[in-house]
Amino acid sequence: MTKGQLGAIVRDKERYIRRDTIDINGKLRNLTVPTGKLRMVHERLKFQLNKIKQPPYLCSPRKGVGQRDNAEMHVAGHQLLKLDIRQFYPKTMQEDIWRWAHYSLGIMDDVAGLFAKLAAIDGRMPFGSPISPVLTSLVHRGMFDKVYAICGSHGLKMSLWVDDLTISGAEVPGGAVTDIRQAIRAGGFQTHKIEYLMTARPTEITGVPIAKGRVLAPHAIHRRIKEGYEALKVAASDTERSNIIDKLLSALGSYRYHLGSSTPEGRLAADRMQSLRQRRAKMTIVAETPQTLSSIQAVTFGAPDTLPWD
Repeated sequence: MTKGQLGAIVRDKERYIRRDTIDINGKLRNLTVPTGKLRMVHERLKFQLNKIKQPPYLCSPRKGVGQRDNAEMHVAGHQLLKLDIRQFYPKTMQEDIWRWAHYSLGIMDDVAGLFAKLAAIDGRMPFGSPISPVLTSLVHRGMFDKVYAICGSHGLKMSLWVDDLTISGAEVPGGAVTDIRQAIRAGGFQTHKIEYLMTARPTEITGVPIAKGRVLAPHAIHRRIKEGYEALKVAASDTERSNIIDKLLSALGSYRYHLGSSTPEGRLAADRMQSLRQRRAKMTIVAETPQTLSSIQAVTFGAPDTLPWD
């Protein structure tokens, strides 16, 4: 696009914005989603910004890194500190984007201004744009680098998942926590949902449980496996069984990913997956309406490191 075309998008930005309110984990979020030409610009900027080398502590947004990887970084720690950054997107203003583009990247002030106007919606980082995760992490890179340095000076590990900070070590001293929160306040933010946890007991990091020095599979995956095998026992037709097996293969694959393909549990899951594929290959599929797993009542199961389908 030409400079004139980009300027026209800025002038008519409201035409390219869809506003919505959705419930995310019990909280109402006001979405400002770019559409049309503005969406194209945000997607292209995201592609370019993702070329910037990421720091070792950043897990999201990062290609090829998932929630399991974030949790695995802390399995060796005995004590965990988890904290969230309050209003991470809304408090990242258009001015912050301009300052980062101009002073950190060295972009000329007028070009940085156009960049900031294209990226921001309503004068702040939009919640609902593909550019927001990567751009917000870059705009506040200096703040997170300071936190990372504080953690390093105390022999602690740190990971960042969007606005969730996880810090672990043999012990997380109070002085380190004070310095970390001060660095975040200096960056213009407040912290909340502060939790101290011990890894001797199962605990979750970004939805992934860890305990006894290893990553475990989330409870939801165990529930899907248990439900799937119970449904398979009562299925009335090959078509119904085939649909259930598809869902079981997905759940077992997720289970194997979390526990690790080389662990005893991972190898057993692989054997079960192969057995299910062989069973499905012998089926005769006819056209009928399949029963879905969502209609099956959840069944309770034991500890997360047990095999619920046995």
